[in-house]
Amino acid sequence: MDAFRREVVICKDVLQGLEKIGLSKINAFVLLGVNIDVENVFKTYIIGFVDSSFSVDDNCPHNLNTCGLAGNADLIENVQEYLNNDQFNENYSLYLNIVGSKINLWEFKKIDDAIQSEKLEFQVQTKEELSNNLLYFRTCMKLELDRKINDCDPLNTASLLEKKIGLKPLFYIKENKQYFGKLEENKTIDGIKATTKKLDYEVLNISVYQNLSNAPTENTDTSDFPIIHQTNEPFDEELVCCQLDTLCVVPKKATYTQAYNLVYGSIIKNIQSIQSFLASNPKDLPAVHHFLPDTLCHFLTIVCSHNQIDSYSNLRKKLHNAFHLSMDRPLFRISNAYQFDAKPSLDDDGLLTNVHEGLSPSGIKNGKISLIQGTYTFYHYGQGGFNDHQWGCAYRSLQTLYSWFKWQGWTNKPVPSIRDIQQILVDIGDKNKSFVGSSDWIGSMEVSFVLNAHLDVTCRIMSLRQGDTLNSVCLELSEHFDRHGTPVMIGGGVLAHTILGVDINEELDAVKFLVLDPHYTGSDSLKSIHGKGVCWKDASFWKKDTFYNLCLPLSFNGI
Repeated sequence: MDAFRREVVICKDVLQGLEKIGLSKINAFVLLGVNIDVENVFKTYIIGFVDSSFSVDDNCPHNLNTCGLAGNADLIENVQEYLNNDQFNENYSLYLNIVGSKINLWEFKKIDDAIQSEKLEFQVQTKEELSNNLLYFRTCMKLELDRKINDCDPLNTASLLEKKIGLKPLFYIKENKQYFGKLEENKTIDGIKATTKKLDYEVLNISVYQNLSNAPTENTDTSDFPIIHQTNEPFDEELVCCQLDTLCVVPKKATYTQAYNLVYGSIIKNIQSIQSFLASNPKDLPAVHHFLPDTLCHFLTIVCSHNQIDSYSNLRKKLHNAFHLSMDRPLFRISNAYQFDAKPSLDDDGLLTNVHEGLSPSGIKNGKISLIQGTYTFYHYGQGGFNDHQWGCAYRSLQTLYSWFKWQGWTNKPVPSIRDIQQILVDIGDKNKSFVGSSDWIGSMEVSFVLNAHLDVTCRIMSLRQGDTLNSVCLELSEHFDRHGTPVMIGGGVLAHTILGVDINEELDAVKFLVLDPHYTGSDSLKSIHGKGVCWKDASFWKKDTFYNLCLPLSFNGI
């Protein structure tokens, strides 16, 4: 290690997160980083932190490891004393000291049984800049595992994997149609590019090509005659076919050999997690889910009963507490699982989601933008072959609002059809039976009734005497999106729209609203939807002589 020069890059979000939380003790948090040796430079990318009282190694991607501590120390000698008390190991060689507005990074080394410290310079990078230096390999494969094996030792797992897929399997990068093996030449992987649309991070998918033939040994009969060996011994195993789904984070300066070993290691780690689950849940089928909360710079993984993660309240609470994530909304339910397909993605019914992403800016300079938080499905006229032209816009807006709660994990109920919505209004006594199957309009009040009756959602109703006065409530809308993050329905006359955000420059008295238009009848393609189905509008978009109600659903508080 002494022969290497040390370089450290820290994610800007990590520093901001630690400063926001505030550190009150020496060992408040454990730093999570990715290491790489390149040409006598030992480089560490610090992309996360976790409360030091929690152990979350099984939930982190392979190769994201503890690399140090973050805390508040008046004197660096206090840290040395703490590490001298049998706390020092290579995983805690870095110390990020945050005292007020002062941030310093130290490296500790143990030389002749004494802890020595050296102050380090470090570079700060944004998430976007880090995505140019790091990528993820994702490996999905099926593997038969024995429910009755309780030993999750890494060596035994490696031996098991060798028996299943051979000693030197080939890995195939789907995006680039490229194979690489264990003895690949020592060129770096930075030339690999994902051919799909870029996501939050570059994720390359790996297929495993198994070695189905065993290499002969000196005692192996290599004649052309088949030989059958029969062994009489007790056979006691219960095999279950498990779906592996692994992630490992790899610096782009890594060699193919290093990348190969990391991918192989990620498979071993995934098997260990699944075996540990099977040992505790012998009758359940395991499922692997990956998550990427907005406030984190790395993925998290959960292995749980198939489609039962929503009932794992203790585990979800642990992760929220460990990573100091907000407790006002769920982040680790099935509906929160990361969508690896290019965004915007399709929901289960093939409908587009988050169609505002990639839209051109509003045109307001230096404005404060407040947007919907989370995922929604875009509902509009004519979907599902149902003719609701001229009357169904508020129903479609309601479906979009309802989908937000479903995507955020607040409900597993399907988004109601127009007929279902009408039946709900009849059931609660708001409409007569003849309303079901009709082409009658609904408004903001009916939208709030349905959300309350079906999801127990409380809605705030705001009223405007005329549409072009919407600017008067723009700050309230901004606060709504920042606090609750739910889409807003606005209805007046015979028209309804969905508001997804607001861009405000108070000094210039300039305001634009991000409008999702349920009257859209074009194709479900972003090229067509941008500018027609979703666009920035000013208050003049709404009629001067029409009374409007806004329905603002309030988000729940909990996980």
